[in-house]
Amino acid sequence: MVSKKEQTEYFKQLLNKGLCKSLLNERPKDFEELMCLFKNHPDTNKLNNVKDIYIIRNKKNSKYFEFRLIKSDGTDEDISYRNCINKRSSNYDINQAFRNSIDYQIRDFRNNCSKECVLCGCNKDIHIDHIYLFKNLVKDFINERDDIPTSFDDNIDNSAIFKKEDINFEKEWKEYHEQNSTLRPLCKNCNLKRSKN
Repeated sequence: MVSKKEQTEYFKQLLNKGLCKSLLNERPKDFEELMCLFKNHPDTNKLNNVKDIYIIRNKKNSKYFEFRLIKSDGTDEDISYRNCINKRSSNYDINQAFRNSIDYQIRDFRNNCSKECVLCGCNKDIHIDHIYLFKNLVKDFINERDDIPTSFDDNIDNSAIFKKEDINFEKEWKEYHEQNSTLRPLCKNCNLKRSKN
């Protein structure tokens, strides 16, 4: 039986063969293998009406490539082969979506805070820490709600983000986080040592 590591390496090599406008026409064997693999993607809707796959350079980092699914209506979307091998749990996805949606708040705080650890004074490898743990903020926010999203889109890094239809939920979360979180700069060492309970 092939290990997950071997599978990941194999499909990484397929991707790194480079740019391709149509795997169906130019590399049909690769197309068939990828379509079989993509059936394991946690978001099965991604495969609806797929007629081809192409490979482009990643928009965020042109050193890397990414697979794109071509739909029969002419639209396209990204898909991560890694998510088909190492499936993300729905808990992982929702936490990523919560974090990604308030990323701008973390960036703003980082840009405007002191660049030294509030616990030891170190100014190297500064992290932005939630004094009241992030996981507790999320737990408090979703407590007694019945509109919690269960499926997510991917951003350019193939990290989960909220879907457009969940825009009101996301907006409420951003406001809740802004009003209820207290952030502080910690060095990596102090951040790793702090209790996560």
